[in-house]
Amino acid sequence: MPLLKVEGLSKSFGGLQAVSGVSFQVAEGEILGLIGPNGSGKTTLLNLITGCLKPNAGAIWFDGENIVNLPCHQICRRGIARTFQLTKPFLNITALQNVMVGRMYGRQPASSMKAAEEEALALLERVGMGDKAHTLVKDLSLMQRKKVELARALAAKPKMLLLDEMMAGLNPAEVDDAMHLIREIRSWNVTLIVVEHIVKAILGLCDRVVVLNMGEKIAEGTPQAVVHDPHVIEVYLGKVYA
Repeated sequence: MPLLKVEGLSKSFGGLQAVSGVSFQVAEGEILGLIGPNGSGKTTLLNLITGCLKPNAGAIWFDGENIVNLPCHQICRRGIARTFQLTKPFLNITALQNVMVGRMYGRQPASSMKAAEEEALALLERVGMGDKAHTLVKDLSLMQRKKVELARALAAKPKMLLLDEMMAGLNPAEVDDAMHLIREIRSWNVTLIVVEHIVKAILGLCDRVVVLNMGEKIAEGTPQAVVHDPHVIEVYLGKVYA
């Protein structure tokens, strides 16, 4: 049984069909890439999976349960966490306090503030931010803020983590660092869906890739197969992959 199964998912905003009949599955332990042009429905799809939006049609099965009508906080408590395209940390508190917030919610909330602090500090160490634990987030770099948001999502102890363009705005060295970190997260028994425009990252990380265009799934397969698909090249990647 797949950990996540999306069946015929559709979402419209007035006359705009943002997601149209999308279906796919994610196996436990897998890294699934989700790619496509801007406006193709990728973030909307993540919002549907996490309960931030409700679909007009379709079902979302997670760990054997249809979660389509559950609110965000209940979906989080069942084991799905996410990061956002634009980082959304609390800027005027420390990195440690940001992660502690995540530790008080999710699948297995901390038993006390002391436990939350200890576990949050351990998570910051794991993502390479232990030395910045007591720094205000507003004083951190973009990459450091992304790591804080990642640690905060992991603090919810998810079974599945959705990453929405985590590498946007990063330099090549930071992209390599982020890729290494994502591989580490998989080794912690977390299944991932990665939305990304950096093809190097998709090729280097993902077991399979789903491609969206204008709200519809146009391709699915291994990264190598997808980047050489003529339709994907035409609507998204361009001739460099032809």
